[in-house]
Amino acid sequence: MDFLTSLYPFILDWLDLIVRWFHIIVGIAWIGTSFYFNWLDSRLDRDLKDEKIDGELWSVHSGGFYHINKLKGPPTTFPKELHWFKWEAYSTWISGFVLLILVYYLNAESIMIDKNVNDINVFIAIVISLSFLLGSWLIYDFLCKSSLINNSLLFTVSCFLIATLGAFFLTKIFGSRAAYIHVGACLGTIMAANVFRVIIPSQKNMVDAALANEKPDLQKGISAKNRSIHNNYITLPVLFIMISSHFPFTYGHKYNWLILAFISLIGALVRHYFNLRNKKQHKVWILPVASIGMILLMLYVSIPKINNNNSNTTLTTFTFNEVENIIKYRCGVCHATNPTFDGFEDPPAGLVFDTTQDIINNIDGIKSQSIDSDIMPPGNLTGMTENERQKLAEWIKAGTPINN
Repeated sequence: MDFLTSLYPFILDWLDLIVRWFHIIVGIAWIGTSFYFNWLDSRLDRDLKDEKIDGELWSVHSGGFYHINKLKGPPTTFPKELHWFKWEAYSTWISGFVLLILVYYLNAESIMIDKNVNDINVFIAIVISLSFLLGSWLIYDFLCKSSLINNSLLFTVSCFLIATLGAFFLTKIFGSRAAYIHVGACLGTIMAANVFRVIIPSQKNMVDAALANEKPDLQKGISAKNRSIHNNYITLPVLFIMISSHFPFTYGHKYNWLILAFISLIGALVRHYFNLRNKKQHKVWILPVASIGMILLMLYVSIPKINNNNSNTTLTTFTFNEVENIIKYRCGVCHATNPTFDGFEDPPAGLVFDTTQDIINNIDGIKSQSIDSDIMPPGNLTGMTENERQKLAEWIKAGTPINN
């Protein structure tokens, strides 16, 4: 029994690795098909004399030529094998939800809940998480079925503002990193539900109507096309959220929800440029505007830290021994060769602070995670105080002296 208990953390780690790897693989496949078919539909040559052909495209790849036709109606003879593109979406969402369970639900007290943000218990946190996933789809679906869908600009602005409001509330409920992931999970749920609830049923309706020699429901086809385009625009914001955990200066910022909204807007704008370009509409101003927006965001986030770092500080009130003890008791319980904190068999990210040299070698990471932001310790489970963070900051500003 003791052996099985000790094996449990290792099993979770391997499950995390396998499911995360699978999630990335199927996610790439899903996003790839989204990009490809939106590109394909935009690039079709529709100036044809054949009344049965809606558009055609010639391409060359993998040592061969491809000739693709889009029919205006069903084929005269139905093919033996018809390829559907749905399992990429389903597999991505299912694996993403499993990751949410493995990483966040099973470690809610240390990763999802930050008592400095909101002191809630694990059950309530999970219920709120699931409510956001379901609620995001219901609200979005309601907007798609409302008259707003007839006004693209108003619909887009409404969705963006609601998503930003959701991000704001999530940062007030969960730890900052968990809040970002939940925004991504909500967007991913919308995308997968679009496929499962609208796009695939529309395609089934079209196939069934063709087999029965009947006319398909055109409104279902229009709705499916709209949802497919929405998914296409959501991809870049979701991809950013997937990699955001590597950049604590975003989710660890005081206005992290606003930074997320701004980066998502830039991502959607870049996607818009390429969607227009696929239609041979060259709006050259879009990419410079997106680039300037990213530069302004970088300056907003970074300049205060640069100014703060350049200020002169002299240690007068405490010694390196105090600094070492702060790191030992607030960080070193996890970041050690043999962690003593429950649930950690190995040091996170392989970082150890066992010796003075270990601390010096990893000072940039300590600064970004515990001073520039307060995302470490996770959920502040070890109780690092603001005074202790300030001492670390002053020590780093003074040049990390160890002989005092």
